Amino acid sequence: MSSPPRRSRGPARGNHRGRARSQPPSEVISLGSWARGVRDIHGLSRPRAGLHVGVSGDFLKNLEEGMRPSEEYLDKFITGYQLDSAQARLTWDLWRPAVALPPVEQLREQIATPERLELLALLDRCGIVAAYIDPLWNIVAANESVYRILPETMAHTARTAGNLALGMLPPTPARSPIAPLLLDRDREIGWLVSNLRGAFGRYRTSPQACRLYQQLRRNRAFTTRWNTSIHVAHGRSPDEPLRLRHPATKLPYTLALQITDVSDLPEVRYLTAWPPPQPGPPPRE
Repeated sequence: MSSPPRRSRGPARGNHRGRARSQPPSEVISLGSWARGVRDIHGLSRPRAGLHVGVSGDFLKNLEEGMRPSEEYLDKFITGYQLDSAQARLTWDLWRPAVALPPVEQLREQIATPERLELLALLDRCGIVAAYIDPLWNIVAANESVYRILPETMAHTARTAGNLALGMLPPTPARSPIAPLLLDRDREIGWLVSNLRGAFGRYRTSPQACRLYQQLRRNRAFTTRWNTSIHVAHGRSPDEPLRLRHPATKLPYTLALQITDVSDLPEVRYLTAWPPPQPGPPPRE
């Protein structure tokens, strides 16, 4: 997994009374828009938020309008709102300069070593889904098992440099070829948007991040989640399997999904999915 944020805090509040404010369409995400969103989710005015966080309302106003605070005051922001570790990491990423994301074509060249390609083929022979993806959910390299679990239209798109996030959340009114296969569609959309929020924070000025964000904003489900939630994800818990419907048989099945970083290529994630242990028949008495 990626390195942790500078500080790790307690769990985020669960009782979100407000809504995160919609930001300008031209802006992916900034520290100011994130600070506004966190305050709106808590349903607080700036003076009340200042008391809550332990800073002045004028400080919060300046922060939300683009001021870059000191580390001390940013730490107060994280502590006062009790942001969780993923939210804290995003906050620090937005405080730091944006990182440039290499083009997916360059990442494909870097990842295509004989050892990695052989690993993908080996896992394919074992029936294990394996792929290298960039933080924006472009497939960098994948084995055949990836395409077998996708609908035919999406598999073809993925093979030709398609984006898996757009496959799930295409610009409205286009229909998603992936969404009908998800048994927990709302949960999976929420998780994907949370994951993209973390990626957009780090790579917010990269042309491909700006382009993908503009495309996703044309999807109502994405826009709703983006504007009304401050959840952030940088991976996936092994306790949250992916529940799917088989594209051919329509029967439900589950996959254990794991996403890790590639140590020598920080812009690439390694994704694997396999059948987790299934409950057997009840014991005979």
